[in-house]
Amino acid sequence: MLNSSEEQSYWYLRLNGFFIISNLVIHKSKEVEYTSDADLIALRMPFVFEEIGGKPDDWDAELFKNFNPKALIAIVCQVKGGAIGDKPLFREPYLSYSIKRIGLTSNIDSVIEQLNKSAIASFKNDLGQDCQIAKLLITRDQPTKDINYLWFSLDHIYSFIRERIKKYPKEKYRDRNFFSSIGLQTLIEVNEIDSKKETK
Repeated sequence: MLNSSEEQSYWYLRLNGFFIISNLVIHKSKEVEYTSDADLIALRMPFVFEEIGGKPDDWDAELFKNFNPKALIAIVCQVKGGAIGDKPLFREPYLSYSIKRIGLTSNIDSVIEQLNKSAIASFKNDLGQDCQIAKLLITRDQPTKDINYLWFSLDHIYSFIRERIKKYPKEKYRDRNFFSSIGLQTLIEVNEIDSKKETK
């Protein structure tokens, strides 16, 4: 089950064209000392399209300025609704487990080597396809330490979702009950109420 911050982050990625696994269980093994989970793992194909909300000007430019639009894109995302804490983020055994689960390449060591130094690993996979894998942290407050991952605030996430709803208010309101999230349905309904107030 996703908490509120994770759920909003899920919908942010979903509305940017990603397919998502939430709360991927990372089993204890030879490489993994303790059982854990990955909050969100997201995969995006290069030719995503939907008539409603799935066109190039619907995507978050702040996110996609980091990526090659023609690449297969994967994101390993950690979400912190409270304090970030002192534990290291994106620890190698857990990151490696997640990348193996994503399945874009068999050359895990090379990807990990890049991700140890930067937020994004870019490579051609075993089939010759352009791929990118990124580490993304979503938190309430900006990290104070030096970071080698992408970072977005929860405020940015919320703003993007609200603006997407405002962009397609009729369609989103009409279809709100088909979304599997009570939180998202509520945001859509609140937008409809606010819109009616503004027109009075």
